[in-house]
Amino acid sequence: LLKVILGLYRPASGSIKVFGKSPLQARGLVGYVPQHAHFDADYPINVLDVVLMGRLGARKTGSTYSKKDREIAFDALERVVMQDLAKRQIGKLSGGELQRVLIARALATEATLLLFDEPTSSLDTRIGHTVYHVLEELNKTVTIILVSHDVGVVSSHVKSIACINRKLHFHPAKEITGEMLEEVYGCPLEFLAHGHAHRVLPEHGGDK
Repeated sequence: LLKVILGLYRPASGSIKVFGKSPLQARGLVGYVPQHAHFDADYPINVLDVVLMGRLGARKTGSTYSKKDREIAFDALERVVMQDLAKRQIGKLSGGELQRVLIARALATEATLLLFDEPTSSLDTRIGHTVYHVLEELNKTVTIILVSHDVGVVSSHVKSIACINRKLHFHPAKEITGEMLEEVYGCPLEFLAHGHAHRVLPEHGGDK
């Protein structure tokens, strides 16, 4: 779905519009943070230079970054609370720090819509919650769509949920219910909780 929105894939049928435009026409309005970032950890590039890559589409080929480009990039770092590490070599960052830099790079495009593919999949729980809190702050001014298989955590941070299984089932509420998932997957299911109740689950007793 994210790749269709980005214009990387064409839908087999039907059509898709992003802010009333085709995905290719709307690329300048969309920022994307992939699930995995593959790069040479020893490459001599710092945090600010990585974020400045988000400005490549806004400048002419062969031209250098302008003062405005640098201001936008630094502002993006401030929004994810990474400005103090602007000169840090990218390979020296922790997983959570790297994820916030990639978010800042997407912000530097001045996108109206941000797409995230499993933004916390490689992070521990504590750092993952930190990233979600960053996204909540960004969501005050930017529309965000994220993909995640962790329905328990997601339901604690998002405003609405769409489940996909051959077709998209949109739910305007954040709470996941058994009825919703049965509708999506077409079979009965039972929620199981371990240790304590999770927000995503209906009321239950004990450790069932």
